[in-house]
Amino acid sequence: MPSEDIVVPFRVPEHKLGRATQVRTTLLVSSLQSLRKRGHLERYLGHLPSEHHEAIQSMIAGQWTSIAVGRAHYQACETLGLTQLEMNAIGREVGDRIEGTFLALIVRMAGSAGVTPWTALEQMPRLYERIFRGGGGGCLIRRGPKDARAQMTGCGLADIPYFVAAITGVFEIGAELFCKKAYARVVVDSCTSNSVVLDIAWA
Repeated sequence: MPSEDIVVPFRVPEHKLGRATQVRTTLLVSSLQSLRKRGHLERYLGHLPSEHHEAIQSMIAGQWTSIAVGRAHYQACETLGLTQLEMNAIGREVGDRIEGTFLALIVRMAGSAGVTPWTALEQMPRLYERIFRGGGGGCLIRRGPKDARAQMTGCGLADIPYFVAAITGVFEIGAELFCKKAYARVVVDSCTSNSVVLDIAWA
């Protein structure tokens, strides 16, 4: 990744980034709401290990839980066999719930003049810190006036295909607060078990 195109660097060199130890329950609660809305909740609970049922079913937004609970949730989601379109749609709904208030505040602080999808994408490290605790972080690269590459490392969920597919929707809806339409694509060859890489473009 050419350094001259880096808009937001990792807070420390990537090889020094650790892994998240906790995840914000708001992310999981929002994800569950979308599963329930689509009638998947019963099947989901059938795949969720019994030792996590109480923690997840009694969960309320705005708290922290262990990354192990987050992994159990997304691994159960993975077994549902949902289509790419449905996973993306769920990610967009989750992104709308968890990003809307935060990014609206950023817009008010920045003022309306000159606000673009870059305004949202440049907040990725701060958004990461609102969702994950411990280790990890985000990096943003400019590939063109309306093309970005985003890398999120150390969240502890990057090896779960459902999470990776859903995160495309999270990024799209964040960018679309400031444009008509955004598209996020997983850069498969650049992803690792610890890192998600997306190309994002908008019109």
